[in-house]
Amino acid sequence: MSKKTVYIVDDDHTTLDLIKTLTDSVGLNSRTFSSALDFIDFYDASHEGCIVLDINMPEMSGLELQKKMNKLGCTLPIIFITGYGNVASAVEAMKAGAFDFLEKPYDGDSLLKSIYAAFNRDKSAAAIGTADVSMTEKLQSLTPREDEVMKMLAESMSNKEVARRLDISPRTVEVHRQHIMKKLHIKSVSELPRIKN
Repeated sequence: MSKKTVYIVDDDHTTLDLIKTLTDSVGLNSRTFSSALDFIDFYDASHEGCIVLDINMPEMSGLELQKKMNKLGCTLPIIFITGYGNVASAVEAMKAGAFDFLEKPYDGDSLLKSIYAAFNRDKSAAAIGTADVSMTEKLQSLTPREDEVMKMLAESMSNKEVARRLDISPRTVEVHRQHIMKKLHIKSVSELPRIKN
């Protein structure tokens, strides 16, 4: 079995170097690609790990690469990196199965937490998302950021309050909120306290 790897895809070489330095610092295996096309040429179905992917890139965007990977049957979890103005794109990415997205500027700890969670998701991809999985498994499918947002929403905090607490935009909180509800198969955040108790 191959070692799990963080596949970093971004046309910004500074970002590539920063993320690779971060993953190297904690002993994670990583590979960098300066374009989506380079990653497609490299990709093999036996690869394990996750993809850290920029949404906006020339030639082929992150969303286009995600669609291509879905067609190829790729199960590698995708963590999108997005700017403040790209929340609509993040919503589209989530609907297409993205594992998580981080809004710039993000901190290294948040990215590492998401990567570790994605590695665990990759390990049990077949078990998550089926209709009969337990609530425990559904909760485990949440990303670290989604778990933070869920706990605050369960305390009846508004989107704006959560946004201020986490230093992200209210629209980003709304995206996470929608994704949490979809993953947990609930129709209202009023159901969250019962889940956590």
